Amino acid sequence: MNKRHIIVSASILLTGTGIKAADSITDKTSQPNVILILADDMGYGDVSVLNENSKIHTPNIDAMAQQGITFTDAHSSSSLSTPSRYALLTGRYAFRTTLKKGVIGGYGKPIIAADRPTLGTLFRNNGYSTACIGKWHLGWNWSKDENDKVDFNRPITEGPTERGFDYFFGISASLDMPPYVYVENNTITAAPNRTAKERKGIELFREGPLGADFEPETCLVNLREHAIDFLNDPQRKQQPFFLYLPLTAPHTPILPSAEFQGKSGLSPYGDFVLMVDDIVGRIRTTLKEKGLDENTIVIFTTDNGCAPYADMKGMEKKGHYPSYIYRGAKSDIYDGGHRLPLIISWGKRHQGVINNELVCLADFYATFAQMCHTKIANNVAEDSYSIWPILKGNGHSKRDYIVHHSGEGFFSIRNDRWKLIFWGGSGGWCFPSLPKDAEYIATLPAMQLYDMKNDPSETQNVVEQHPDIVKKLTDEMKRYIVNGRSTKGAKQSNDSMDNWPQIKLLMEK
Repeated sequence: MNKRHIIVSASILLTGTGIKAADSITDKTSQPNVILILADDMGYGDVSVLNENSKIHTPNIDAMAQQGITFTDAHSSSSLSTPSRYALLTGRYAFRTTLKKGVIGGYGKPIIAADRPTLGTLFRNNGYSTACIGKWHLGWNWSKDENDKVDFNRPITEGPTERGFDYFFGISASLDMPPYVYVENNTITAAPNRTAKERKGIELFREGPLGADFEPETCLVNLREHAIDFLNDPQRKQQPFFLYLPLTAPHTPILPSAEFQGKSGLSPYGDFVLMVDDIVGRIRTTLKEKGLDENTIVIFTTDNGCAPYADMKGMEKKGHYPSYIYRGAKSDIYDGGHRLPLIISWGKRHQGVINNELVCLADFYATFAQMCHTKIANNVAEDSYSIWPILKGNGHSKRDYIVHHSGEGFFSIRNDRWKLIFWGGSGGWCFPSLPKDAEYIATLPAMQLYDMKNDPSETQNVVEQHPDIVKKLTDEMKRYIVNGRSTKGAKQSNDSMDNWPQIKLLMEK
């Protein structure tokens, strides 16, 4: 156990280390409810229980850790929003789709195929009520008029309610992406009556239509209240439920409510993180008030690391490092881009447990399929490994490797100790990146290998010293691409691999 894990353990294990094995799930009435809270662009080091030097104190998330399991080596499959969310909901790496880099915008087409099941589908097929409240960012089809312009008075199609969710309330993409309108189920709650432009104190990076009932400053509160209303519905005691709650914060525009402004003493971003922490607390309090807390699995995590443009440099000057000891940030192939806080609580079954196993957000599909005794078809959740044995307290994950994907579409593959990056730079926005640092990257080795046990900050590239490790990891990565999966099972097809430079570069190694 390295120094960081000793520190984390000391802060959590004050509450005890015992694990009470969960009862096996044998019928629908005993199945636990599940709430998955997904923050947006929030770093590993922004959670105080994970960062002994944090300048942001997150008491509600810390309380979850004291009463649950903290995963110290948890990752998204990608360091950007859309591909990360795709893998989370489908259990399949997003590079297997037509999205090879970047994200889709607010008008983007659906990235989840109509015949591909999601977590929503899985739960709904097992008798659960399912809801998605928040930021979708996986595309849907907007209705168009005769001039091929969006008709906000007509319903959307191929959205969350056609991807496994009984109920949806939220927005199409990030809070800085038009159109700025709420959608409830398949209908816009209020058509746009004005245009959003950059205003003093608010960074709306993209101009676009603004709904009559939409104010960016109150979006997060609106999502919070819809989630609490969902939990307060008497039906929650009659039927198991799955609530997917992808928040819009602390992603830009950074808009903490008045009660949180200045509260962190660090920055507006820090204040916004505290607002996310408060939502976690309110959700858990509501569960307790309704008598639902003992049989509800609550998950807190985030889609990728902190964004560099959220004043990361300013916070670092004040001693707060959103990526903690890890290199890079959002969009990067380095761990700061995709190593995440992941904390899971389930009543009193776990108390301050630390888990250092390699896990991925893509693992939720296989986890809850095992919980529901559902066999996964060969063409479903091709990259998902169950962590249900960890939640039960009597086993481990079978994941040996995890594939990461940067904002610019570059790969890495990681096992317990070694991380191989198939590129010379960050693959994202931090130094060295393309195109601004292209000349410097050209002077670097074509690949990077890091010993994550002894060098978790990725400071010493040892690719030249370990050709055997490089070959082993490269062969494994090629196998995952060729087989269309990283789990055991029949070979599957990737949606599109033609004319993709990063794949060509990798396959030639």
